[in-house]
Amino acid sequence: MGKVGGRGFTGGRLVRRTQAGLLGVLLAAGCIAAGAAAPPPLFESGETLQLTIEAPWSAVLASRNTKQAHAAVVGYVDASGQSHRIEATVETRGVTRLRECRFPPLRLRFARAATAGTVFERQRSLKMVTHCAAGAKYEQYYVQELLAYRIYQLVAEHAFRVRPLAVRYVDAKDGKAGEARFAFLIEDLRELTRRTGYREAREARFSAKDFDAQAMTRFALFQYLIGNTDWEVLAGPQDDECCHNVRVIGADDPHVRIAVPYDFDSAGMVDAAYAAPHERLPIRRVTQRLFRGFCRHNAALPAARRELLELRTAIFELVRNEPRLDASRRRVLERFLEGAYTVLDSDSLFAREISAKCRR
Repeated sequence: MGKVGGRGFTGGRLVRRTQAGLLGVLLAAGCIAAGAAAPPPLFESGETLQLTIEAPWSAVLASRNTKQAHAAVVGYVDASGQSHRIEATVETRGVTRLRECRFPPLRLRFARAATAGTVFERQRSLKMVTHCAAGAKYEQYYVQELLAYRIYQLVAEHAFRVRPLAVRYVDAKDGKAGEARFAFLIEDLRELTRRTGYREAREARFSAKDFDAQAMTRFALFQYLIGNTDWEVLAGPQDDECCHNVRVIGADDPHVRIAVPYDFDSAGMVDAAYAAPHERLPIRRVTQRLFRGFCRHNAALPAARRELLELRTAIFELVRNEPRLDASRRRVLERFLEGAYTVLDSDSLFAREISAKCRR
């Protein structure tokens, strides 16, 4: 999976080249009326944002493996009826979804001046989760992934925020546009660290002792709840960077590191057709749960367990109130989450499936 707020800046340089003439200037078609109130920040609202993204989509898909950036225009109409058109670039991203999806996940990049006075103000680079392929089944996958992000926002203070979208993809060559498709944006790491007062921890490797015990246990129990094993906090796929589907932030104390998860499409609560657990894990389906927290943090389990039990009603209300979930998928998802709560409710099951399964 791709990383939130990745360290590479090639696309950012392309944005600056393609938009050099726009710096310091608001686009005439997208500027707000003088004296108009500034829109709320992008992730302050959970309402669906209606967008158009105009780009050379055939070229974007043809260059998917090179992740080449292409000029794009992001459009929306604000609450006052004012139209905005924001110059940007778009590129493909990701690993599994890039390989498996007909329409891959995207990254949008903006020059700073291009977003002034719009809902995208201060945003520079945003991950966008898309519909993957035709058919309602695929759209349901990512509605459920959106819910995973929202559940974690209930569980932990340090969580990536998301914004649901209805996107019409407009072809830059002929102006043709398809039906609006569900997608969502993920908050950038720089925005998360700005609002939480933490900073990115850039170590290439970590050990269990580096992490705040309560935060790490909360993180691990959440991953168990949603049936996700597709993460790692100790090391990454390359020697010079960490981690997998996790960003690590921290304070000045080197033992106050906090793992922030993302990319939940391989979780059991999503149950995507292409998802499979790692071959080294003792499970064969993503709908089989496996606790991957650390034995070092077991003393923090009782408090984290109580927190999840107290959040049961709020979590199920998120699922029941999500209008984009179809009725059959909602029932399946509720049963899946109830399976985790069966373990959380029982002292004996909790000891067997959680405490005894920790990583040493």
